[in-house]
Amino acid sequence: MQKWKKLKNRLFFYTRTGNSKRVAEKITAGLSCDAEQISDHMNWMGILGFIKAGFYSFTNRAVKIDPPADLSVSVDDYIVVAPLWAGGLAPAAKALLRMIPKDRVNLVVISDGSQLKDRSGYKSIYDITKNSDNENLVIDRLVNNLLHT
Repeated sequence: MQKWKKLKNRLFFYTRTGNSKRVAEKITAGLSCDAEQISDHMNWMGILGFIKAGFYSFTNRAVKIDPPADLSVSVDDYIVVAPLWAGGLAPAAKALLRMIPKDRVNLVVISDGSQLKDRSGYKSIYDITKNSDNENLVIDRLVNNLLHT
């Protein structure tokens, strides 16, 4: 029987425009961990995709995601990087969060200027807002907090 090494951090991200990917890459560089992209195989591109994305998020419409590789690996902390769409997380991020223990999730929410409304149950939430130009500051704070726990 193979014993799995316990991982300190495991990062997942969902991106439509590339912003979450950029943030995830900065976080993984600071923590020396891997990032795994979540895919829902939906076409959210263009104005119709943008409208549909907001509708799906606002109405809590479910999407199917490719299950992450080996969720049986023991992890201290999960880091989930996801965009905010119409006041809620992207549907693919919501699907992922149903698969992992929410109380061990350090959630990084990316938006133009809003914050996630339902903030209960997470280990921590970090807001990166375009209007605040706080991306590097928030990433540094997250990385430092995780390195020193």
